Amino acid sequence: MGRPSKKLPKRGASTLGMERMVIGVDDMVLLPSVSENGILENLKARHGGDQIYTFIGHVLVCVNPYKWLDIYNENMMRYYAHKQRIDVVPHVFATAEETYRTMVRDEENQCVIISGESGAGKTEASKQIQNYIAGISGSGEGVDKVKRTFLESNPLLEAFGNAKTVRNNNSSRFGKYFELLFDAAGRPQGGHVTNYLLEKSRIVKPGKGERNFHIFYQLLAGLPDAARTSFGLSSKASDFQYLRASGCYTVDDLNDADEFHATMAAMQHVGIKKKQIELVVQMLAGILHLGNVNFEPVQVQNAEGSRVALNGATESSLDLACRHLGLTAPELSRAFCYKWLHTMAPGGKVESYEVPQNPDQATSQRDAIAKFLYASMFDFLVERINNALDVDNTLHKAGDLASIGILDIYGFEIFDSNGFEQ
Repeated sequence: MGRPSKKLPKRGASTLGMERMVIGVDDMVLLPSVSENGILENLKARHGGDQIYTFIGHVLVCVNPYKWLDIYNENMMRYYAHKQRIDVVPHVFATAEETYRTMVRDEENQCVIISGESGAGKTEASKQIQNYIAGISGSGEGVDKVKRTFLESNPLLEAFGNAKTVRNNNSSRFGKYFELLFDAAGRPQGGHVTNYLLEKSRIVKPGKGERNFHIFYQLLAGLPDAARTSFGLSSKASDFQYLRASGCYTVDDLNDADEFHATMAAMQHVGIKKKQIELVVQMLAGILHLGNVNFEPVQVQNAEGSRVALNGATESSLDLACRHLGLTAPELSRAFCYKWLHTMAPGGKVESYEVPQNPDQATSQRDAIAKFLYASMFDFLVERINNALDVDNTLHKAGDLASIGILDIYGFEIFDSNGFEQ
């Protein structure tokens, strides 16, 4: 039977308009018979009626509808504000409301853990929790700035940390713990982002039918023609080895040019200076050109070595990569084609040797450099966001701030080829 039916508001022209009844049991601790089949049938019935949220006590289950439902507007926020969880129908806003009010009332830190399969809607749930808290937690010049910063950090981190996979067009390829800090009145004062395990292997080898990180495609589609030319780029993702290897260049219903402009705006909103934005774009261009540097075998003192291929395309890519990364061609070529070995000689003396690399090893060296550069750039962006969200240390040390943590972790998935990072 479940609890007495509650009514969920739907959007109207000026009022909430028509209402719909709860389908099935909206809190599965009240199922008359708890079994795997009973749980699945209940979730299926509710999902079929676009009621995608179901409680299991304090746990909220969401079944991704794979379509947009108009259940995240301001009317819905007002419906859930200042209400107990048991008095409303299941919704991510109900969880956000309970988390926020408990923090304010009890002055205790709270945490929301979001887990599930890849494509289940974890990142969207995280964003909706943040949107709800931003909408109900007071206002003021300083408060509004904090809200704007943590909301704008989402599209920025998604551009650099999300990608299309075979299961999800906007899959998070890193873990994120977002901590929001509040004063005693429940007003946001700052926050902190911690990122985990960026999928660096995607930078150099995305899976078949998948894409590299969104930002590369945004860059090629959104840069003005003059800027694209100055960076030695084209508008075709297929011109770059790191992007064409997977054979997937576009995402349905996603305009990469528009997303690029949104990403650039988000960078400005979180306080990244214009010169720093230019350097980030320059770094992205350098990484793309790195991927187009190829190698050919050569004998080095009776050992198999390699050198940068002597053809116009590769040499041009090497020169462009060096220009954008602030290096010289001999320096970068040597970093690709040799590695250093250090040994301890008798007497404690350290001796170093240069060991030539064959073409496959040089390619691995090239890819390692590209992954290091991208990961360092991602860490820089997270650091900039944290600087913008930094709070008064006096308040923090005095324990006058409470927090809400939101953990958005990797989705559960199995690939055809699962490397160490996976």
